[in-house]
Amino acid sequence: MKFGRPTLLSLFLTLIVACGETSAEMPNPTTSAVEISITNATIIEGAGASTMEFDLIASAMVEETITVQYAVSGITAEPNVDFDASSGTVDIPVGARRATISVPIINDEQNEVEEKIKVELISATNASLKNKEAIGIIRDNDDPIYDQSGYATSLTHFGYALEWADEFEGTTLNDEDYNYDLGDGCPNLCGWGNNELQLYTQENENISVVDGALTITATKQGTSDYYSAKIHTKDKKRFQYGRLDIRAKLPEGQGIWPAIWMLGQNIDEVGWPACGEIDIMELVGHEPKTTHGTAHWGPQGGPNKFKGKSYTIDRKFSERFHVFSLVWEPSEITWYVDEERIHRITPQDMEGQTYRFNQPFYLIFNIAVGGNWPGSPDNTTVFPQKMDIDYVRYFK
Repeated sequence: MKFGRPTLLSLFLTLIVACGETSAEMPNPTTSAVEISITNATIIEGAGASTMEFDLIASAMVEETITVQYAVSGITAEPNVDFDASSGTVDIPVGARRATISVPIINDEQNEVEEKIKVELISATNASLKNKEAIGIIRDNDDPIYDQSGYATSLTHFGYALEWADEFEGTTLNDEDYNYDLGDGCPNLCGWGNNELQLYTQENENISVVDGALTITATKQGTSDYYSAKIHTKDKKRFQYGRLDIRAKLPEGQGIWPAIWMLGQNIDEVGWPACGEIDIMELVGHEPKTTHGTAHWGPQGGPNKFKGKSYTIDRKFSERFHVFSLVWEPSEITWYVDEERIHRITPQDMEGQTYRFNQPFYLIFNIAVGGNWPGSPDNTTVFPQKMDIDYVRYFK
């Protein structure tokens, strides 16, 4: 047997060994393949906790220390007033998969709507960033602060700019902002679609601007003639996203139905409920301590779908002013009374139907008398009944 020339078998064995040696020398996957995620967080202000904690999560066990650089800023929470604004770094050590970014929360005695902060991941060593931002929500648990006239909100809110306001300082309603609905709704919607009993007018006894407030008054003449007022901003003032604050004192009594609400600006094209309806505040007068916040939606021609929540206090809403607020973001609307959250909707609440609330809406103020929900007035109902609106403020 001659050995000067390699055989096919020896070449094959050499190749196997060489491949095995190459495989053994290849490095393991590096931690650069690790992805870092950050989670959202929520805290109740003043409930004992002093920091809001955001979790950093690695997609795999860390084999080399990962250093993440971050920055904290305010969205609607004010830096160094509601929270300690900060930036810094945090490490995920070898053998771990988690770390925490802690943001100190500053407690105060002022009642406020939920406020938001943002944590932004700037960079990460030995890893990539799967998502770079997280939202923190500070939920307020302070009791509303009243003066003798009631609750009031600020002219400024961090993260927002005042877009439009009506403080009703004059003596007449601004026709550049408002329209009147008149009559009983006939022929299209007799009883305004709810079997209501009132006729809407624009007479001084039913609507006026006096002493810095808009007043809508429901009156009775004879035994069964009821009069009131209804105004709206259709085609004059449109609202889409932002924050609305409306300070109002409400009427009471069996059959009395005040409302502060909104309809989609496209109602003439698609009809109701496809245009969407946002009831910022409704009250049925036989329950004078309870208000309701509701959303209505549906396909063209119906049927109507709705979701709402009630809010009850220990005193009548007719006794002093309260602030009804709507905080409206893309695909999310939240209702507040005196800056306490009462209701929220998102597209997930639509029962499989189209979300109708990412479009312009217009405002409506009215007092109805009678109707399907409150029923008719009776001998306990006292007239006149008034809804006073101190201000309307729209922030974006």
